[in-house]
Amino acid sequence: AMAAKGSSPLTPPEARALIDKHLYDASIIPTLENYVHQQCKENLYDYDANRHLLKLYKFHPSEASAAVAGKVLIKAMMHLPASDYVCCLYLLPLPLHNEEPIRTILRMANLLETFQMKKFWKELEDQKSCKALLDTPGFIAAVEKCIITIVKSTYFDISVSTLADLLRKKEDVMRLQKENGWEMSKDGKMVILSKKKMMSTRVEGSQKITLQQVSKVLPLLQ
Repeated sequence: AMAAKGSSPLTPPEARALIDKHLYDASIIPTLENYVHQQCKENLYDYDANRHLLKLYKFHPSEASAAVAGKVLIKAMMHLPASDYVCCLYLLPLPLHNEEPIRTILRMANLLETFQMKKFWKELEDQKSCKALLDTPGFIAAVEKCIITIVKSTYFDISVSTLADLLRKKEDVMRLQKENGWEMSKDGKMVILSKKKMMSTRVEGSQKITLQQVSKVLPLLQ
């Protein structure tokens, strides 16, 4: 794979060696920034290298780039509900929090973390400043994966209409149903997410779950 013009591609072991050799030396910032661009372009991910870049920004505030830090947050956000995003957020220098595209990314990540999906998708479509998110290869698929991870961790099945609300539209449900090989209920109104035998203590009427209920699960998965 090729990196962006003007930089040679970096591999995770090379990034690790570079960091070990020059730990808090500001001279490696441009190389690590190019590595972030490479990860975004090629849909790769190196959490350790990205986290170290944010540490360098803390030590060398004048070198900090809101655009690159934003990309680091996007890549971490794409791995929700894992804790990568929260860890990166703690390392992000405070002055950058109010700069774009970071300001928008923080707002969007908050909507995703609190499972306000209708608002999330609407803002993503409406906001021109969300371009950084939409232009990141694999971003939409990563959000869909996050939603499915959360729903599957809690429910054996879910109504097509509830899942459509989370994923944007019914066509998205049908596409993911085919991709994941989920079975449908006989009446076609429920998606069966897990083939495991349902526990006898299971509460009936899982199709009546609300998005508010689902949102309570996310913090437990981090």
